[in-house]
Amino acid sequence: MARVIALVGGGTMGPVVPLLALYKKLAERHPADSFVWVGTPDGPERKAIEELNIPFVPITVAKMPRYLSVKMLTWPFDYLDAAKDAKEFLDKWKPDVVIGAGGFSQVPVIRAAAKRGIVCAVHQLDFEPLLSNRLVARFCKLVTTSFVYHRKHLLVPIFRYSLQNRLTEEVAIATPNRFVGAIVPEKSKAAQSFGLDGSLPTVLFVGGGTGSRLLNEVVEKNLDKWLAKVQILQLTGKGRGFDAEERPGYAKREFIKQDEMLRAYAAADIVVSRGGMGAIADFATLSKPSIIVPIKNSAQEKNVRHMELSVVGVEESANLFEDLYHQIFHLFAHPDERLRLAEEIHRALRTDDGTEWADHIEKLLPENNNG
Repeated sequence: MARVIALVGGGTMGPVVPLLALYKKLAERHPADSFVWVGTPDGPERKAIEELNIPFVPITVAKMPRYLSVKMLTWPFDYLDAAKDAKEFLDKWKPDVVIGAGGFSQVPVIRAAAKRGIVCAVHQLDFEPLLSNRLVARFCKLVTTSFVYHRKHLLVPIFRYSLQNRLTEEVAIATPNRFVGAIVPEKSKAAQSFGLDGSLPTVLFVGGGTGSRLLNEVVEKNLDKWLAKVQILQLTGKGRGFDAEERPGYAKREFIKQDEMLRAYAAADIVVSRGGMGAIADFATLSKPSIIVPIKNSAQEKNVRHMELSVVGVEESANLFEDLYHQIFHLFAHPDERLRLAEEIHRALRTDDGTEWADHIEKLLPENNNG
């Protein structure tokens, strides 16, 4: 009988990107196995998953609030709904293993699955362990990480001496990335696909799978100043852009597919982005010089600090446009620095096509006579 492998992640593309790389590798190795994806009802992941013909099961979003707000009063009820959805999912699909990579969608699913004796695993992308991973790590048989830490059991220090924690394996692996091994198109052809001139300097602004209104504002409110010196390719996120219309030297998209994203990277000389590890793993794989604007008071800030020799970090501030403008044109004026950043980020963050993660996951899978 074929095994059922459940992948859990959504809300942003951060946890989705490595899970997609893992899916591709496992599906290649075990074509008889079935896959199902658990995500958010309205997140950016749903379209990408359904296009791969993977069954998609949405569950109630129950993200724990980080700040004092009325959401603290409603969150417990949201979580109860999410836990109910998780139980219904497990009843229907009966997965043999549940795998997450961050995001609160995984919390009720992994906790409920572990109580039923279903093997669970989670990957930690960001340098600072996410709360959503801390909440489930002790329920997992395997915890993989993108970074090497100085001490083990990083995600579950409170439970270090519990029997359950001693049964949790924690290991650093190459970060799974969708672009490892991809054939990168020439800049000229990639730029032309967006209506841009491949011979001109080009900057890609991307705010992650859900977009960034802050970066969109920096682009669209200062478009004349940008276009006087460079071309701009902007990925806004669904409904997150402003009213600027495309014109010569300026292309914008709300959401693009994987092959289009590869062309966007190929067209760009410099990428300006938020600091999620999904995006940084893309830059490392493709050796893209990047300027990172991390979300304030988030794990993204530690990502940037940890990789300070590999990326240019710019803090959110009232002078964000001026700071970005200065850094971008400093890099255009110093191609040797752009080259150093490209080489350093590729060296600093090890990525692969999901092979290492798949190798570890395979050890958790029950025997399957169908291969």
